[in-house]
Amino acid sequence: MKLVVLSVLAALVVIAVDAQSCAGRCDTIGTDSSAPCQCNKPCINYGDCCSDYEQVCLSCVDRCDIGYNSQFPCQCNTQCPNYGNCCSDFDALCEGGTGGGSVTDTELRDLSSQLFILDEANSAASAVLNLQGSTSQGSYTDKAPEPLFTSVPEDLLNSGTYAMFRSTWDNYVYDVTVAEDVTEEERIEETTLIDAILASDVGQTAANFLISKGYFADLASYRSYFDTIWFGLYTRGGGPLGSSGFEHVLVGEIKDGISGFHNWARFWEEERIGEMNYLGYIKTADLNGNTLIEMPMQWQGYNKAISSILVGTSPELELSLYTVCFVTRPNSKCPVAANGQFFSVQTYDLKQNGETFVGTAYPTF
Repeated sequence: MKLVVLSVLAALVVIAVDAQSCAGRCDTIGTDSSAPCQCNKPCINYGDCCSDYEQVCLSCVDRCDIGYNSQFPCQCNTQCPNYGNCCSDFDALCEGGTGGGSVTDTELRDLSSQLFILDEANSAASAVLNLQGSTSQGSYTDKAPEPLFTSVPEDLLNSGTYAMFRSTWDNYVYDVTVAEDVTEEERIEETTLIDAILASDVGQTAANFLISKGYFADLASYRSYFDTIWFGLYTRGGGPLGSSGFEHVLVGEIKDGISGFHNWARFWEEERIGEMNYLGYIKTADLNGNTLIEMPMQWQGYNKAISSILVGTSPELELSLYTVCFVTRPNSKCPVAANGQFFSVQTYDLKQNGETFVGTAYPTF
């Protein structure tokens, strides 16, 4: 009888010890109310992870041959380099998989120069600007009483990818605290734009470059990644799924002021209808056909201390260039060039629910 009691007690001790470990529990769905600590992805946000959560669940130990599992906080399969969700020890333990070749700064500048040349036929470089007075970061004193845009090639903006791009603008609720409700019609508009971008010379050249460098196996995997990072919905600072990379960067959002908003055609449209007040420029660069402008921004009564737009570029140029930089130089300044002029593209990622999205991307000096 004594032996039986001791055996039961020993078993209970083992269960208690196991309940405080993440061994075999990294793919837990939801909260395990019977355990004193958790091993699911939200445990970091709630501060109730088991002490070995990082060691066990954020590692590729004994997982290099296991396929994709959406419940794991990071992945150890051959496609995770393409989606940016590999565990930190993936390269060391799984021999780097199949993606993620090295790309030099010179290669990035050469590629971006090529993209700008290919974009010339679809560029709005004929847009006429009225820069007016200079200003400083965070100043909302109007140093430019007249609009920034004197004229734009409206025939171009009403055709091709520009027209497809503009058709998406009314799909979004600018307030990031309000959930986006993507209708079937809106999703068709998004996929139509993606297909047109990837069919363009600019889009194909960018995709083929990343494929040739081993970041993607083929165009299909690149397209899937492109769709996810730009159009996948996520939350900014908690709350509903009210944001996406595309909306933030190219359409503009409101989150404690202006958030994102780095597209010149959107700036022109909002200025044309009286919603955007151009205050003057902080810094400009003539890219021999395109213009890079840094400036404070005032939109729909909200302010932004400093922002930037690249005037004249097509939707396929911006999205393709930013994607290349997001993949090859994530969370850093990416060296690019246009018509012999050097500048940078800054990107930041945003990771949620096992996926990686474009947090932001913008041109800068």
